Amino acid sequence: MSKEILVINESIIGSIIKDSFTFLMFAGLLYFNHKVLSGNAWIDFAFILMVLLFLIGRSQRSVFRGTKDQAIKHLKEL
Repeated sequence: MSKEILVINESIIGSIIKDSFTFLMFAGLLYFNHKVLSGNAWIDFAFILMVLLFLIGRSQRSVFRGTKDQAIKHLKEL
């Protein structure tokens, strides 16, 4: 049994929100490091690496990318 994962292209507003969320993840972790932890640069590096690995892992699961109409056509062909 195979699984098909579809990713519908987002609008410009959706893309801006997604990018803002990514920036806030970086900024929040760096702020946390400098306010709560000792502010070590190695901890900054580890946090940035964790965010990048999370984003890469999330994007690699997609099989199909396209618009809503393209996704419907793709599913009908299956």
